[in-house]
Amino acid sequence: MRTNLAALRLIAIFILSFPLLAMAQQKACLMEGSFTVAGEKTEIKDCLQNNGIPHGQFVETCNSLSQATAAFGGPPAKTTYMAACPAPAQGVCVGFFGQPLSSHYYKRDPKTLASTKSGCQAQGGKWQ
Repeated sequence: MRTNLAALRLIAIFILSFPLLAMAQQKACLMEGSFTVAGEKTEIKDCLQNNGIPHGQFVETCNSLSQATAAFGGPPAKTTYMAACPAPAQGVCVGFFGQPLSSHYYKRDPKTLASTKSGCQAQGGKWQ
């Protein structure tokens, strides 16, 4: 009977800690989608890496950013949570919005990538 009770406790601990383990592995959100402005379609593939903000705040930030495409009349970006942003990226803004976040960019044309770099640096981020 004692071994059954001990086994049940271990199972309960595992089940209760599983969401915490899953959250610990979701340190990045990949956002993919498109929007159209002035008849010009823009594809996006960006990934936000959490380097230290609370998990709830990180999820809220990812959700807000994925809704940005809807502001231009498109559907919200598809968001996939993962352990880390994929490599290689075209560029990375470390210190995104002055927070312990890194924003990775994948589908930028040269002109957009250059303005993304300028925007990163203007808000205090470091471009890599």
